[in-house]
Amino acid sequence: MKTGIIGIVQEDLDHDFFAAAGRLRSIGYQGIEAAEGSLAKLDADDGRLAERLVEIDMTLVAAHVTKYDFLDRGEALVDGVATMGAQRLCMAWGPADSADQIREDAALYNRIGSLCRDRGLELTYHNHDHEFAICRETGGRYLDLLLAETDPDRVGLHLDVAWCLFGGADPVAYASEYAGRVSVLHLKDLKGLEPGCESAAGDRQAARFTEVGDGIVPIGAILEAAATSRAAWQVVEQDRPGDLDPWPSAERSYTNLSRPPAATG
Repeated sequence: MKTGIIGIVQEDLDHDFFAAAGRLRSIGYQGIEAAEGSLAKLDADDGRLAERLVEIDMTLVAAHVTKYDFLDRGEALVDGVATMGAQRLCMAWGPADSADQIREDAALYNRIGSLCRDRGLELTYHNHDHEFAICRETGGRYLDLLLAETDPDRVGLHLDVAWCLFGGADPVAYASEYAGRVSVLHLKDLKGLEPGCESAAGDRQAARFTEVGDGIVPIGAILEAAATSRAAWQVVEQDRPGDLDPWPSAERSYTNLSRPPAATG
């Protein structure tokens, strides 16, 4: 798998996107993800987003949106992301309130997935912790219902392994069970879990993040389980700063991932 990154050095990306992206490339990162809105503004201001990323040998792994962005803008949103040269349109967040709501969203994602496929994009869904709560109507986890109700050829999984663990599920099992659906692994790590995490009821704002490979998330075992998946990318993320400043943090995570699997498990 290739290694990408999202966030962490966001302040520098906001100040000079291409300089910061080039610096990330010099560390070893091969791809980057970002919010569609910031990418669209950058593309409008610069006019050469796709070309300039090629020039610095950096892939735009995914542009992140929500279903509400699509409901506001429709196919124009998909067209814009395709023009940027992104590989994926990532649904970065969605509610998990009831079985009916999940099924309704799944139908929407299937539709968006078809639009993406027609434009050479892949649609992926990025989980947080709340999708691992148990659905009272089905007795299973909301994420499992969403994946069952969406077409594997139209909707892939952007598996965030830290939120999976924080939601009371086993990221190793998910990486293995959904090997055919996992398109991107979002790798981030946690210092520990909070009360309620065992039932997907932990305080998300209290989550304590650290560099990939330095915490409790079994990164090595996850990567081993995902070795036979179709995942093309492992993308480093850290939702909130830990003990290190942004650039040393990005470097530390990349270094940890460059070691043999046992060192990051």
